[in-house]
Amino acid sequence: MPVYSNDVADKVLRVLQSANRLDQQKLADARSSGTGASSDVLERMIRTEGVEEDLVHTVLSRAYALRRTSLEAKEIDVRALPLIPASFIDEHHAIPFAVEQRFLRIGIVDPTTATLASQLKSVSNFNIEFQLITLTNFENLRGHERVKSVLDSAEKKKKQQARVGGKAKRSRFALDDDELVPEFCDHILHTALETGTSDIHIEPFRDIARVRFRIDGRLVVREEYSEYLLKHFLGVVTRFKILADCDISEKRLPQDGGITIQYQGEDIDFRFNVLPGKNGERIVMRILKGDPSLSLDKIGLSEVNYNNILEAITAPQGMVLVTGPTGSGKTTTLYGCLQHINDPELNIMTAEDPVEYYLEGVGQTQANEKIGFTFNSILRAFLRQDPEVILVGEIRDQETVEIAVKAALTGHLLLSTLHTNDAIATITRLMNMGVPPFMIAAATSLIVAQRLGRPNCPDCRAEDSQSTPESLMRIGFSEEEAHSIKPMIGVGCNTCGGSGYKGRRGVYEVLKITPSLEEAILKEALAPELLAAAKVDGFQTMQEIARDFIKDGVFSVAEYTRILVL
Repeated sequence: MPVYSNDVADKVLRVLQSANRLDQQKLADARSSGTGASSDVLERMIRTEGVEEDLVHTVLSRAYALRRTSLEAKEIDVRALPLIPASFIDEHHAIPFAVEQRFLRIGIVDPTTATLASQLKSVSNFNIEFQLITLTNFENLRGHERVKSVLDSAEKKKKQQARVGGKAKRSRFALDDDELVPEFCDHILHTALETGTSDIHIEPFRDIARVRFRIDGRLVVREEYSEYLLKHFLGVVTRFKILADCDISEKRLPQDGGITIQYQGEDIDFRFNVLPGKNGERIVMRILKGDPSLSLDKIGLSEVNYNNILEAITAPQGMVLVTGPTGSGKTTTLYGCLQHINDPELNIMTAEDPVEYYLEGVGQTQANEKIGFTFNSILRAFLRQDPEVILVGEIRDQETVEIAVKAALTGHLLLSTLHTNDAIATITRLMNMGVPPFMIAAATSLIVAQRLGRPNCPDCRAEDSQSTPESLMRIGFSEEEAHSIKPMIGVGCNTCGGSGYKGRRGVYEVLKITPSLEEAILKEALAPELLAAAKVDGFQTMQEIARDFIKDGVFSVAEYTRILVL
């Protein structure tokens, strides 16, 4: 593919001609050789006819309002490189060089590559920021041993993932054979289970279709499925709708469903959602594995926090709330609590939307707001079912919170989730929902706030040269700590597929309602005062816990910032 598009090359050549910066004879020679296309002419003028690249760089920067930069290989953030396929890097002369919070910075030679921002965002799951580099700068970076090594490792890992259950059967998915659609769909589900996937994304675009697996929190494109999926997309969507017990004739509205398959002698559930879009219906499936990871002692709690949770969930009554953003593991924590206390002597009932895991011996109920079967109506019905323990999937409104608090005050253990940033904010949120302070203090036993982060890969963890004492102080370290600790970062290897991360690690702050905190709640104290009262009894925030992870080399500073800096 040409380095520059013809439109870009035309513009540069015109500007240089008007500024008398081109040798006319050399330009004529360049036009008469090769294809004569402007893209070829400009590239030849740069490579062999002495046109200054810095001049071309300046012209392009001004014409397309892009920031110029010049990069050295040592400045390339190895976490950024694997986020874009090597094939794209080579085809478009575009190299990712930095990751900062939600942004991926990419150096491009041709400004029109910026039109592919949405495609790159979809592939990398980051917002994209482009900067302009010269052709020579790109070629020097791409040929550097460090850059080549990271990209080669990422490509090798990608091919290995494609081979896991994929390559051996790929030849069976003949493009013209629509009878293979059921087998194709089954293969996606089984391969997702084999690779430790949490979510499956099946997406149509104008000219392509793709399957992505979320592994360790990161979406990975499964290219072995793309061709067959594009050819038989409608058939694949229909097949999954049938498996999920959805209406195959309805293509205008979102639908929810569930799929259950047998895998290694165990029933595995998938939560299914299909959403209409511009280019066709989009499917996302969440894998709901009822495995030993639900055990409360295996989710990564400290001994003190683990014991505080046990004390709260084995009490005869009270309210235990788990809070955090979507995807932070709240459901896993709640089910870990239920699994720990599940006993034939207890009547445990859950109201969920949807029911995510199956627990033997627990009465699980699916909410359905379309017919008025809401959390608050289910909760009212539960109170007439003689329960000891009630789980409500989420407290969303004032009516639900009022019933939940009353249940917790009248001999029931009530578990639920709430969307707040941290444990202290949950108390404030309850007050804002109209719950009197005396009822919050009396009913609430414990609040867990949590995040899920990506630990550094243990096989390629190295000292993070980009973390300075100043950057450490900005995230809460003292000046003394900032100058003494050595943050680590995964630089990318075969084990982690070049990402630098491996697995997931929970960060939990567990707020026990102690007498000092109860007193502050009764006084309607503001958040800073509530926090001070909690710290009297040893409360640690998620930020403090995660900073300890940085000290121990478990988290990088970048990962801390991603999950905890709002």
